Amino acid sequence: MKNHILILALLICNLANSQFLSMLSEEHTWSVDVNGSNFGDDPWTRTDDISVSGATVINGKTYKTVSNNHISEIDCLVREENGVVYRYLESINDEVVMYDFTLEVGDSFTFLNYDMYCSIYGGVPIIDTSAQVVFVNTQFIAGENRKVIEFEFFFDYEEIWIEGIGSVRGFDPVGVIWDIIDFTELVCFTNNVDTYFFNGATSCDNTTLSLEDNSVDRIVLFPNPVRNHSILKLPVEALIDKITIVDINGRIIKEEVISKDYYSINNMDYPSGLYFYQVFSENKILKTDRFIIN
Repeated sequence: MKNHILILALLICNLANSQFLSMLSEEHTWSVDVNGSNFGDDPWTRTDDISVSGATVINGKTYKTVSNNHISEIDCLVREENGVVYRYLESINDEVVMYDFTLEVGDSFTFLNYDMYCSIYGGVPIIDTSAQVVFVNTQFIAGENRKVIEFEFFFDYEEIWIEGIGSVRGFDPVGVIWDIIDFTELVCFTNNVDTYFFNGATSCDNTTLSLEDNSVDRIVLFPNPVRNHSILKLPVEALIDKITIVDINGRIIKEEVISKDYYSINNMDYPSGLYFYQVFSENKILKTDRFIIN
């Protein structure tokens, strides 16, 4: 009799664990449009491809690594359990909740600051912000019946979660950033068999930047984070003429004309924190990327 009770308990436990569709399957990929305006320049779009893979054990829990094909510096570890997606933060040696698909109408969820983001740099809210669930239902999306969770309107954009996929804004919740990146949108979700389009997209790559130029890939800041001083390498053939440094609030705090194939960043020139460098060629933005001052 005791054995029967134990088997029944295990079956119930397994059923509870499997009732939510997996978001972090290694068969899944996300294509996310990152839309920006570069402080008055022509608007641009870059499509990032996001995937998860690997297995890293920390504090007895197994995490997968999030990869972005355009931003190799991001190192984000995630795991899921019973409909909740967690991200491990090295700074606190603990995990925070990215998604909670057990939420129902009337429940609240706290959207954390940019530490929550796995596939893009930075984000709104600058401070932790709580929002309430206003609508929950089940819809047939991307070949499956999926739970859909809609939050109250905040930060000028809707926030809708789709079970097993994430947000309509991409892999990360809340796809609103600041002046460098205006907003993100999920455009494709692929399950290794079929590709599904979102937000009116008809293509999985909507890039309008000249990222195909190999010289862009050779614009690299090393080391990053900046602990003493770092060198930003600038290929001569890219015809780079100007560098701007932008703070987390989108303010240009330094602008310099470039006449050599490198640019030096000294940590003594900036307070500790997150910054962006912008590289210009012939008065057109060539690359924007982030760096950290320690």
